[in-house]
Amino acid sequence: MMSDSDAVYLPAVNDGFAAGVIKPLPSGRPFPRGYDLTDLIFWQRGNRLWHHGEILHSIGLHPFGSAPDNAVTRMGRTDCFILGDCGGFQIGKGSLSNYDKLHSGMTADSAIDVWNAAYPVRQWILGWLETHCHYAMTIDMPLWATTSAGEDSPFRQCSVEQLTALTVDNLKFIDSHRQGRTKWLNVVQGLDMASTLDWWKAVKWFDCAGYALAGGAGTKGGIKDLLNTLLVMRDDGALSAGHDWIHVLGVSTPKWAILLSSIQRALRSTTNPNIRISFDSASPFQTGGRYERVAILPHYSRRPDAWSMAYDNSPQSVKMVGSQEPFPYSSPLGDILTLGDLNVQGGDWQQRSYDSISNLLLINHNVWVFLAAFEEGNRLAFQQPRSSVPSEWGDCLDFIAMVFSSSDWNAELAGAESLLNSVAPNTYKEQ
Repeated sequence: MMSDSDAVYLPAVNDGFAAGVIKPLPSGRPFPRGYDLTDLIFWQRGNRLWHHGEILHSIGLHPFGSAPDNAVTRMGRTDCFILGDCGGFQIGKGSLSNYDKLHSGMTADSAIDVWNAAYPVRQWILGWLETHCHYAMTIDMPLWATTSAGEDSPFRQCSVEQLTALTVDNLKFIDSHRQGRTKWLNVVQGLDMASTLDWWKAVKWFDCAGYALAGGAGTKGGIKDLLNTLLVMRDDGALSAGHDWIHVLGVSTPKWAILLSSIQRALRSTTNPNIRISFDSASPFQTGGRYERVAILPHYSRRPDAWSMAYDNSPQSVKMVGSQEPFPYSSPLGDILTLGDLNVQGGDWQQRSYDSISNLLLINHNVWVFLAAFEEGNRLAFQQPRSSVPSEWGDCLDFIAMVFSSSDWNAELAGAESLLNSVAPNTYKEQ
């Protein structure tokens, strides 16, 4: 759906969806005529509804030691593009299933000792990523563990320097054990510009095919720090040919979609014509699966709040069981859905009219809406005049196009600080 000129959105497929769509459809369960659950696997080549062949999947979603079997792991390398997440979030939270040695309340020394002894965990992560993924993220120890967001983290008492050192040890493990079956994205993160630069100096030796930007080095640092990080990396030769993929973790807003597309275009014209920027989130899976809400295409205008994903409550009622009334939201799936395809449980003893397949249907619709929203946002952002783009955002896009060609980008960033912070500020400073 998205132009090659634009940053690509990688839906972060969760295991509930990936496992659910390979199960047999229960006998008699209503479903759009002529289709079955496997048609919801949008990343599968030749999909009859719609196709987007680039996704993210995290090994951290699965129990330690398991060999997951789902619609992601069943894909061959020619069927779709899979970016593998290392599970750093679950490690940082101490929530990796089937591994209870990391838990809240640990001292820094205890947490470090446990992780240093976690050879089987690192081996399991490495093996899964190399088996299934085209690109994979290195195993980072997230710095948010030192902030209020990491209050219950096993690594809460660790310093930034200790977490950086653990990450370097992880890189050494990958470097000595990798088999060359995947391309690695070296994770770069920070809390502010100083810690990001320290992290970069510590990890830049690792031979990789690209980078993943997280925390303060990513969108939490705001557009100014993200640009600063990339320009430092560019000047160090890290974005030249052979380092062709940059992934920005955990974001899926139309605003960031156009900012990242602008960065990709600038880097392609000045640094590396093959560079690709991607971004991910699990938002359509959460909204459709956990919260049972329907994503709606934004009505873009010059108002910044118009550039937000919109949602509505999904139509639910036992009175809709068996209904042939059309689903009132458009998408390739939505256009053939009926309310009776979603509402299938009725009777006085039923607590709700949806089943798990209803959630799978909502998720498929929501993912398509996210992709369509980013495609339309990019179309509006890179045409003239930008009649539906907030004026300051347009100025920011023009600045990005310029700064990668500047001989003094530090001065340019300093001079544009007010503009950049008004468009996408540093959110770590709010913690």
